[in-house]
Amino acid sequence: MSNELTKKGSTLSAIFLITGCCIGAGMIGFPVMTATAGFIPSTIAMILCYLFAAGSGLLLLEATMWFDYKVNLISLSNFTLGKTGKAITWFFFLFLFYCLFVAYIDGGGQIFANSLSSLFHLNVAREIGIILCVAVIGAITYLGTRTVSLVSRIFLVGLIASFIFLIAFGIPSMQGDRLLHANWPAMISTIPILLICFGYQNLIPTLIDYLKKDLRTIRIAIFVGNLIPFCIYLIWNTVILGILPEENTINAASQSDMVTGLLQKAAESESVIFFAQTFSFFAILTPFMTNTIAFVDFLKDGLNLSKYKVNHASILYGLVLVPPMLLTLFYPHLFLRALGLAGGFADVILFGIMPVLIVWIGRYKKNMIGPYQAPGGKLFLLLIFLFSLGFLFIRN
Repeated sequence: MSNELTKKGSTLSAIFLITGCCIGAGMIGFPVMTATAGFIPSTIAMILCYLFAAGSGLLLLEATMWFDYKVNLISLSNFTLGKTGKAITWFFFLFLFYCLFVAYIDGGGQIFANSLSSLFHLNVAREIGIILCVAVIGAITYLGTRTVSLVSRIFLVGLIASFIFLIAFGIPSMQGDRLLHANWPAMISTIPILLICFGYQNLIPTLIDYLKKDLRTIRIAIFVGNLIPFCIYLIWNTVILGILPEENTINAASQSDMVTGLLQKAAESESVIFFAQTFSFFAILTPFMTNTIAFVDFLKDGLNLSKYKVNHASILYGLVLVPPMLLTLFYPHLFLRALGLAGGFADVILFGIMPVLIVWIGRYKKNMIGPYQAPGGKLFLLLIFLFSLGFLFIRN
């Protein structure tokens, strides 16, 4: 084997893989929800979601380490829960992907339409923005992974730069008393979108392979890789809520899907609004590109199309992009609702309930023993399960 294949990935690279998986479109939406709840309740919700994400990641780590070959959540579900479990996992993976894509297309379409309106001093319809957004992303991703990788690096630089400038220009506009607003019942409504903001669990099998089953490094990557987004979200949330006046918060939140809408109604600094729009552009389009490639590969493997010599790329890209585009065209302002469904429904089932069932059956019914076992025994499994179940019922 070549040195490239046998060399273990670095801890720092693994941490950034998880961090990169987490940071994305959810950041544009969650201040709209946290603005209603307030700084302290939303911070507690953020801590809960961080712990939930780290805990469910450890469960998937245990289950994946039972095998000497690379497995994923679908194959783990098939092993422990049979064909029914596999079918349920398949369904919710598709549901999660399509919800995310509806959010990407709705948010991206708004940004394209607003940018074109400002640039040409015209009232560009959201439908044109949506079609243009999908066309641009489809063209870039159709050119292949190398092109997506190159564009993603450029967008990542833009994402980091715009975030730094946004925070720098936003801090002078903050008022500390605005962080004292608290609406505790509204804390529940922040959790769905925050779960999406900590979504990385499907990366665990790749991480195990990348780090050559180095358990200590994998655990560090899970905790630190989630801790970095947590710190970024905390700074982001603090600055945004410190800018927004309390008396306008609830009304603004009910009328806006993205943080740019909140800031346009409340921020006095044009620089803050400009960099918020710029950050939103990169935060939506960067994961949109990478997830389009991932979704196409997911369908190719799931439908066993890899064994055929016929090029199915056009059909697959159509399946990935056209259904959510049509839904977004006919039903406007789905950004927050799509992220809420993805986080509060699909994410909770896929990365909360399913890992618990997989580990419980594997550990206590099939007597699977691997090199790692998540801490806490049955109590830990019950806590993750009850949190997941409780949240599914409470939010409805």
